[in-house]
Amino acid sequence: MFDKTFIPQKPFANFKWKWACLQCTEGINDPVVLLGVLFRMKKLEGKYKYSSQEFAQELIDLSQDIEDSIGVDLARRTGERNLIRNSGQYWRAVGLIPQGDRSGIIKLTEFGRRVADREISQTEFSAITVQTFKLPNEAIQGEEECLEWESHSLIIYPLRIILGTICELQKRGQGYLTTEELTKIIIPLSGVHANTEDYVNFICWHRQGEINLEKWPDCCVGANDFRIAREFLLFLENYGYINRIGEAARADEKYLLNPLILDEINAILSTPITDASLKVAIEQIRTTNIASEVERKRVQGTYRPNQASFRKAVLSACPRCIITNVTMPEVLEAAHIKPFKYKGEDTIANGFSMRTDIHLLFDAGHLRIAPDGLVELSNRARMDYGATIPPRIVIPEFTNREFLRWRWDNYNGI
Repeated sequence: MFDKTFIPQKPFANFKWKWACLQCTEGINDPVVLLGVLFRMKKLEGKYKYSSQEFAQELIDLSQDIEDSIGVDLARRTGERNLIRNSGQYWRAVGLIPQGDRSGIIKLTEFGRRVADREISQTEFSAITVQTFKLPNEAIQGEEECLEWESHSLIIYPLRIILGTICELQKRGQGYLTTEELTKIIIPLSGVHANTEDYVNFICWHRQGEINLEKWPDCCVGANDFRIAREFLLFLENYGYINRIGEAARADEKYLLNPLILDEINAILSTPITDASLKVAIEQIRTTNIASEVERKRVQGTYRPNQASFRKAVLSACPRCIITNVTMPEVLEAAHIKPFKYKGEDTIANGFSMRTDIHLLFDAGHLRIAPDGLVELSNRARMDYGATIPPRIVIPEFTNREFLRWRWDNYNGI
């Protein structure tokens, strides 16, 4: 443990945290973009290049679907200077597409295919990423840079560091982290083998005005280094681990733990770090029920100001579960088709009456409904529900099929 007088030094000149690329784009880490592009890659895998008109059209379609909610313009990132050529590190960094392939042909890793096929849920994907994402990362850093990290015996798990630090800050009654504290305190300390207590101590000392950071090294020298470091916080926010309190300046944004899933965050942090295979990592997530508990708590803990009136309107329009035909109002809930987070409206055109457990499956991405009424279950849901869920349903006349199409094409659950 370091004392207040300690001033860290960079282990090497270009030490920094890298998430994606030198030209990062806030919004790509949103699951509707990151996984939405992945779903579209899967349709074209092995047949077309990233520079093809077919992939361009997929990006244009996705860009139109998210222009009112996320606002990332993918439509202009097509052709030879396409999205993957310039920002492919977003998908390589988390193991969804292979590194080092120069053919330009759309390819996914085994992990990427399983996520694209919904065999691995969105919550499982994020939990695995939190547990296993480490630096150096050969998928996004060159061989020479990785060797510099290794020569200083540096291996860090940034997402775990962030969550662990906020957890300990919360125990001290200061349970938040700012982007500035990440870039000016945590990242420099990570280069000198600091531990969680060190991160927390220096943050608390800084907040109390007991230390001066003027002589500390700057690990965000490049024009986009601050934005790249912020991507770690945005990933955790986008996948529901932390909540952001916005400020006028990005450096002052406060990130707090999601109180709904504190137990699951602690379970992730207490899971031993290993270099186990992907199969082992997935099995570890599933046997500990971390992902399933995150899904259950986030679905059940979701509340919006118009929830009561939305439920009343939807259940009045359709007083039975759209899947099971159950009519007991005690077990029926109103499910949004296009999620509220992505500008889904509180109307009967955007709602289904669903039994509580069916609603959870629907919101978590384990049950999907196509515009023509086709019902699709994830592998895990099929094991328990396959015999009781109809393969096709009749969509009510008042349901907006465009909302169904949006969800089918773009959304993989919480």
